[in-house]
Amino acid sequence: MAESQEIQLYGIRIGTMERASASTVAFSASDEGMDKFGVGSRVLSENLPLSPRKATPAAATAFFGGLLPEGSARSNLAKQAGARRDDVYALATYAGRDVAGALQVGPASSDRESYEALTDEQISQRLTLINDYALGAMGGGGSLAGYQPKTTLALLDGTWHAGLGGAASTHILKPVAPGNESALHAEAFCLELARHMGLTAFASEVRSFAGRPVLVLERYDRTVQGRNVQRIHQEDGAQALGLPWDSDSKFESVDPRANLRSLAGLLQRRRSIVDEGEDDREALLAHTTFNVAVGNTDAHAKNFSTLRHEDGSVHLAPLYDVSTHALAPNGNLNMALRVNGKSYQPDLTTEDLVAEGVSWGIAERFARETVNTTLEKLLDALKESDKSMAGEKVARYIAHGTSNLLSGKPAGE
Repeated sequence: MAESQEIQLYGIRIGTMERASASTVAFSASDEGMDKFGVGSRVLSENLPLSPRKATPAAATAFFGGLLPEGSARSNLAKQAGARRDDVYALATYAGRDVAGALQVGPASSDRESYEALTDEQISQRLTLINDYALGAMGGGGSLAGYQPKTTLALLDGTWHAGLGGAASTHILKPVAPGNESALHAEAFCLELARHMGLTAFASEVRSFAGRPVLVLERYDRTVQGRNVQRIHQEDGAQALGLPWDSDSKFESVDPRANLRSLAGLLQRRRSIVDEGEDDREALLAHTTFNVAVGNTDAHAKNFSTLRHEDGSVHLAPLYDVSTHALAPNGNLNMALRVNGKSYQPDLTTEDLVAEGVSWGIAERFARETVNTTLEKLLDALKESDKSMAGEKVARYIAHGTSNLLSGKPAGE
C-alpha cells in the first residue's frame, strides 16, 4: 500500500497526499472535503479541484513541491529529513505543519502544538544558524518557499515565541549577511510605500535582536486574536499554474507559461465594461506598475499569490517580496515576467503597462486609469514616507522612474 498523509484545510480533512514515486506525489480529495466545499471546488488549489478522481502526479507534485524552499534551504531540509532533495513526499511530510497558507500535512493534532517564549538573544542565535538549519528543525515542522534563508516566529501578547509541533507562526524574519543591511531597508521602504498606497496592509519593519538586524514581516495569511492564530489559505502563482517546482520555471525566460496574462486569468473580474464592481486584474496591474516603477525586477510567478477563502472566494494577495532589485549591485535589469512582451525594465513605458492590462481583457480606459492612478499615488507616497533608513539614492531612483513613466518616457531614461 502506498505511503500517504492526511491533508487538513480550514479544520477539515480535505484529502490525502500519496507517494506516487521517489520524487512525485498524488492527491485524492476526501468525501468530507467535497461535502464541505463542493465537488469541483478549488479552495485548495487552482490546479487541484476537489473531485472523486485522483489528481495527476504532475499537478499534485507542482502544488506540494511548491511549498518547499529552494537552494541551500532545501538542501538543509533534506539533510534534516534524511531524504533526497527531490523527495516531495518526505520533505512535505517532515515540514508541512506550518507552511504558506492554511493547509497542514498530517493528521489533525492541535494537542501537539505549543509555543515557547524566546529572548532576543535566543532569536539572534536562531538567526545565526539560519544558513545551516531549515524551518523543519528550527520551527517544529515548518516550511517557506524561496531561496533566501528565513525563519518564522509567533508574536503573542507582545512576546516572541517559537512554534512547536506545527503551531501557526505570525511573522517571517529575513536576515541578510553582515554588510548587506541596506537590502533590508530598501525592502522595508518599498513595503512602506505600498502600504501608503493601499497595495498591501501587513506590517513590516527592520529591527534588531541582540544586535542582529532583520526584516520582520507580519504574515498576511494569518489572523491573530489574543493567543489564537488562524490560518488563511493562499497559493502562489507558480503553484496555481502547475509549473514544475524543482526548477526556475517561475521566470518567464525559463518557462513561457509563467506570464502575467496567465496570472490575470486566475483572478476575479468585473462582469462587463459598464460594471463598476471589483476587478482583481486591475489590482494585479497596479502591482505590476509599482514593480516597474521601483525596479522590482524579481517579481516572478511565486511572488504573486491568491488568497483562497473558506467560502470559495479567491482574491489577489497583498503585494509582497518587493524591493529595488534593479538598483542593487549587479542588479538584474530584466523583469522576471515580461510586460507587453518586453523584459528590459529601463525601456518600459506607461503604454506598455496599459497594453499589458488590455491583453488580459481589461478595458483600455480602466487599464489606463489604473496605471496612472498607481503612479500618482506612488509619487504622493514618496512625499509622505520616511526616506532616512532606505537612503536618498533609493528614494531618488524610485521618484525618477515614476516621474518618467507619468510623463510618457521610459522608466530608465
